[in-house]
Amino acid sequence: MQRASRPRVSPDGRWVVFAASRPSLEENRNLSHLHRVPLAGGEPAQLTRQGTSNGDHAFSPDGRWIAFTSNRSGTAQIWVLPTEGGEARKVTDLKLGAQRPVWFPDGRRLLAISPVYADTNDQEEIARREAAAEKEKVRPREIDALMFRHWDSWTEGKIDHLFVIEVETGAARDLTPGPYPVPPRSLTGEPDYALSPDGKEICFVSLREEAQALSTSSHLWVVPAEGGEPERISPWDGGNGFPAYSPDGTRIAYLGMRRPGYEADRREILLLERRTGKLTEVAPGFDRSAGPLVWSPDGKQLFFSVQDEGRTRLYAVAASGGTPRPLTHGPTDHDPAVSPDGKWLVFGREGIDSPPEIHKVSAEGGEAVALTGLNRELLTGLEFGPVEEFRYEGAGKTPLHGFLVKPPRFEPGRRYPVVFLIHGGPQGMFGPDFHERWNAQLFASPGYVVAMINPRGSTGYGQELTDAIRGEWGGACYEDLVRGFDHVLASFPFCDRERTAAAGASFGGYMVNWIAGQTDRFRCLVSHDGIFNTEMMDYATDELWFTEWEFGGAPWEAPEEYRKWSPHLHVESMRTPTLVVQGEQDFRCPAGEGLCMFTALQRRGVPSKFLYFPDEGHWVLKPRNRRAWWGTVLGWLERYLGD
Repeated sequence: MQRASRPRVSPDGRWVVFAASRPSLEENRNLSHLHRVPLAGGEPAQLTRQGTSNGDHAFSPDGRWIAFTSNRSGTAQIWVLPTEGGEARKVTDLKLGAQRPVWFPDGRRLLAISPVYADTNDQEEIARREAAAEKEKVRPREIDALMFRHWDSWTEGKIDHLFVIEVETGAARDLTPGPYPVPPRSLTGEPDYALSPDGKEICFVSLREEAQALSTSSHLWVVPAEGGEPERISPWDGGNGFPAYSPDGTRIAYLGMRRPGYEADRREILLLERRTGKLTEVAPGFDRSAGPLVWSPDGKQLFFSVQDEGRTRLYAVAASGGTPRPLTHGPTDHDPAVSPDGKWLVFGREGIDSPPEIHKVSAEGGEAVALTGLNRELLTGLEFGPVEEFRYEGAGKTPLHGFLVKPPRFEPGRRYPVVFLIHGGPQGMFGPDFHERWNAQLFASPGYVVAMINPRGSTGYGQELTDAIRGEWGGACYEDLVRGFDHVLASFPFCDRERTAAAGASFGGYMVNWIAGQTDRFRCLVSHDGIFNTEMMDYATDELWFTEWEFGGAPWEAPEEYRKWSPHLHVESMRTPTLVVQGEQDFRCPAGEGLCMFTALQRRGVPSKFLYFPDEGHWVLKPRNRRAWWGTVLGWLERYLGD
C-alpha cells in the first residue's frame, strides 16, 4: 500500500504536492516519489521517477519550481523540478549530502541542512576523511563523549549545520559553524528552523550543552542570513522547537516545554515579539500538547494537530490568544498546510482501516474531502474488522480509554482469541491509525480480537496523566492495563478468556517482560525491543535523560527505583511462552536487553524463540524484514491461540 504524506500547496493555490511511499520487496526498501494533485480535486500525477527517495519538497516563491531532496545521484542532495513537469536539476554537491530545503523570498537561494564533522566544515577535508575511511579495512571508533550514536546510527563525529545555498551555482555557505548541532539530532522535529518573510533572519533550534545525552534544553536561536553570532531568544530551559514566523515577520510562534530533563512535558504554544522580546502563552488553559504550528496567511490564526483521547485532530487558535477549537474530527489527522487564500487546510488522514491519504477541509472546520485515493483498488478487495471504542476505570478509578478491533467476517455468538497490544513510549498513544508494523487489522486478520488500551502515561488525556507514569512503570500503569484487559473480557462476551496473548514494543516490550514475571494468565507473549534490566538500560541507551527522569536519577543515585520495576529480578516467575524480537542496531533499547530476556527464558526452560535482525534498529523498516516479522509473530500466535 502507498502512504501519502507532507502535503504542500502551491503559491497560486492550484496544486498540492505530496510524497507517496510504498514498500518494495525487490528493492527491500520504501520507495518515495513526489506527486501532484489539483486543490480543486482531480487525479494525482507522479512528478518524480528517478532514485528511491524523493521528498522534503517546497515550492519556490513564484510557484514555478519545487525544491526537494533526492538520492538519485547516490547521496541525498537538493534538486529543483519545474512545477508543471519536466526534468529535475541538481543544485547541491555537498560531500555528506543536503536535505530539507527552504526557499528565500528572492527565489535565488535555499536554506538547507548538511552534515559536517564537528571539528571542521571544510568540504575538501570532509572528502579526504571520507575517502580515507572507505579505504580502511579495520575501522575502530574512538569515542570521548556521549551521544555518539542515536536511535539506529553512529554519529561518526558528525553533526548537522545550516547552509545557505545558491540555486544557480550550488555554492554553499555554512551559517552555523562550530561544534554544536543545528538542529540537534533529537528532541525537536521538522520544522526546526525557519526563515523570516523578508529573508534577513533565520530562527533555528540548537542544543548547546556539553552533555548532549543528558540535556533536553534545546533553544531557539536567531542569526542574520548573511552570517554572524547567533542570539538565543527562548527563555524556558525545557525543550523548545518548531519555530514559525508570522506572515509579517514581527512574531515567532513556537512550542516550548517548561521542565528541563523531560522530553514529554506539555508543548505550550508561545508567541515571541521580535522587536520587544515579549513572550506570550497563546492558549494557557489548554491541557494538551500542540503539534507543529502553521500561520494563517492573514496572521490572525495558528493551526496545529492535537492528540486527544485516542484521536488526533486539527485545531485552530487565535494568535491573540484564546481557547483552541477543533476543525476536524479524526480519526487521525496530521501535518496541516494552509492554502494561500487562507480558505483551505490540506492534511494527511488515516484510520485503523485506511492508509494515509491527502484531504482538505475548510479553514473554518467541517467535513473533510479526500484529494487522493492511492489505495482505492487495493482496499476494495480487502475486508476489515469492525472497530469499537470503550472506556473503563483504571488504578485509583482513573477514567481511561481503549480500542477493540474485531476479526474480519465476525460472527455473533462465536468466541475469539484475544491479542492484547501495549504501546510504546510510554508517553505515546494508541489511536485509529494505519500502522506499518503494529497494524491492528493485520493482527485481527487470522481471527483474533485485538484490544489496545491507553493507560496512564499515554498522551491525549492531559499532562497530569502523562506525568503519572513516572515511578509507576510496573505499579499503577500495570494495574491500568490489567483492569483494562479484565474490562474487555467482562464486557465483550465473544472474547475467549482462555486463549489470550499480549504483545508490545519498546515500553510495550518492557511491559510484556514485566507481565512475564507477574502473571501466567496469557498463553503466549511477544516482546519486541523491550527493556529487561532497567539499570543496564541507563548505562547502554543513547538518551540518558529518559531513564534518569523516569527513575529519579542515575542508577547509583536511585538504585531502589530502578530495581523496583526491573523485569530481570522476576525471572524465577517467568513461565509463559515468549517470542523475543530484537534489532542489533537499536541504540534506544539496546540489543543486550532482548538477548538477556531470551537467555533467561531458555535457562528457565520456558518455550521461547529469538527473532533477531542484525540490520534493523528500534523499528523493522526493510520490507523483507517486515514480512519476516509478521510471518514469525503471527506464526507464534497461531501456535498458542489457534484451534
